[in-house]
Amino acid sequence: MRGFIPSFRPVSGAGLKRPAPLKKGDRAAIIAPASPVPKAVLDTAVQSIKFLDLVPVVMPGCALSSGYLAGPDPVRARDLNQAFADPSISGIFCLRGGYGTPRLLPLLDFKTIQKNPKRFIGYSDITALHTAFNQICGFMTFHGPMPSADYRKLDPFSLGSLKHSLFASSLSGFLKNPSGESFQVLYPGKARGILTGGNLSMLAATLGSPYEIDARGKILFIEEVSEPLYRVDRCLTALNLAGKFRDCAGVILGTFTDCQGASDSLTPEEIFQEITAPWRKPAIANFRAGHVDSQSTVALGMEIQFNTDTLKPLVRP
Repeated sequence: MRGFIPSFRPVSGAGLKRPAPLKKGDRAAIIAPASPVPKAVLDTAVQSIKFLDLVPVVMPGCALSSGYLAGPDPVRARDLNQAFADPSISGIFCLRGGYGTPRLLPLLDFKTIQKNPKRFIGYSDITALHTAFNQICGFMTFHGPMPSADYRKLDPFSLGSLKHSLFASSLSGFLKNPSGESFQVLYPGKARGILTGGNLSMLAATLGSPYEIDARGKILFIEEVSEPLYRVDRCLTALNLAGKFRDCAGVILGTFTDCQGASDSLTPEEIFQEITAPWRKPAIANFRAGHVDSQSTVALGMEIQFNTDTLKPLVRP
């Protein structure tokens, strides 16, 4: 592997539908589609939205708790459906990840959601919703920090990337790493396709369902947190057996935070290389997106290109 500064650029006019950018003073829903939070954390999330000069609308399920879930499935699904259906709400922020979003998929009103695309942000367990909204509803969503993390405390890079994704009408050149963090080439070449993916465990968990990731001709983005390396191997192998690395145009590995094994274990990058070597797809690692303090917000559904050989942008005229 070798470090380099890559050239990622959206392809002008391509990709899924872009929801309208947010504006100061817009109403933004806070939803809890996965795990619950204490009241103090919910209060932090409210202040996070206010910090962005938006008006927070706390959906009812945010105050509930049902074991490891933020309320019963029908309540969490209703909150999500209503947030999209409400014309006064311009953006939707997931309170936190954890676990629970796959249980909502059969309960969502995709017809209404498709008619009302909005800037939707979250990551980790929220991957299941990203995939569904991208593939079923046809609009971009944003993989980025959630308000429970306290936007007031984000580093300048993370805050700038978040604001650009939420408020900018043009998303040109937004796939970047923080200063001092180099990308690494796992397999050289150039790739072009719609950016898709997210959390590795979620991508593996929905295989075989109507909501599984469609990687055909796309750039597959993957990140993970706190999984033993044998489980990382298991999930990557599951994606491989399902043909995802065969079908994709290229791969971007995000952060694999606290994914550990024995002292003699392979690294996540080495595991990936061994599993995907037969397909020879252009691949890079160490994209700082996912469970990491300084992170880039990612527009899932945008068509991008990267070239590890020339390091020059390949933007269509």
